[in-house]
Amino acid sequence: MFPRVRQLGFIYGSIGNFSHTFNNQLFKAGVLRVFARGTRVTHLTMPSTIEQLYLRDNGLQTVEIDPRTRYTLRYLRLQMNKLRSITRFEHLTQLLELNLCDNLIEEVALDTFATMPNLRQLILCGNHIKTFGPSTDIVQLPSLTHLDLGGNFLQRLPLERWQLPQLINLSVRDNLLTTLDSSQIVRRFPLVRILDASANALDCTSYREALQTFVNRSVVHLIDRRMCSVDDAIVLDGEEMRRPNGIQPDDRSATLEVRHLKERIFLQQRTIQQQRMEIEQLRANLTTLMEQFDLVAGPARALDPF
Repeated sequence: MFPRVRQLGFIYGSIGNFSHTFNNQLFKAGVLRVFARGTRVTHLTMPSTIEQLYLRDNGLQTVEIDPRTRYTLRYLRLQMNKLRSITRFEHLTQLLELNLCDNLIEEVALDTFATMPNLRQLILCGNHIKTFGPSTDIVQLPSLTHLDLGGNFLQRLPLERWQLPQLINLSVRDNLLTTLDSSQIVRRFPLVRILDASANALDCTSYREALQTFVNRSVVHLIDRRMCSVDDAIVLDGEEMRRPNGIQPDDRSATLEVRHLKERIFLQQRTIQQQRMEIEQLRANLTTLMEQFDLVAGPARALDPF
């Protein structure tokens, strides 16, 4: 039996599996928040009375969710485990944050999350995701502000299926994308402020359009520079290039000087973009931490060890 506390933490031990018996003991003790790291938990029977569950780096392979049970879980972090499937996760309807980063998941049906109207952060980075399932239905996530799909094997984004009106931060870094419809991104996600599409081999058309679109919309963006046929440090359309006050180099030395100047400007812009992205990410993390801090009941509010 556990003492009557609101939160429990287990670090670098062995607690076997999260079974129905174990969950019943948590319920009787009034536990609402559980941390476990390095405890070799391979099977999780999802507890119905826990509000926050953090099982990082435990070797977790399977999660059992009962569709007949009403779960109160609001924050679920299962990063750095060995999950291959998220079957029945759609029954976790009260989630505000779901972190499945660094698992072995290959396919994710985005319909899974359509039952979570309050979900604000969905983190799926570092998996083996290749597709979002065969469904063609529109997926609405009305509260989602942060979507991280980085470090997967995505070749395209089904933007036409995603309706994310509150999305602010989108990461698709380090995938297999060769095209990116930037105009559709800003249409589908009108509030987007941060986009990380680095470490993707975008074609020149997508690259140029992305730079123009995101600069015009003041979107903080990270996109690897491409060796395209036109100068891509500062993207100018044809009319702008023909203006009388445009740069018209007279000889090769002037052309080279202009190119070097644009190179420096590009590098400075990239540094500024990276710094702005880091600041925005820190703000998002701080907001999440403050929300979680407020959930801890009682006069003595313990710190999250992770």
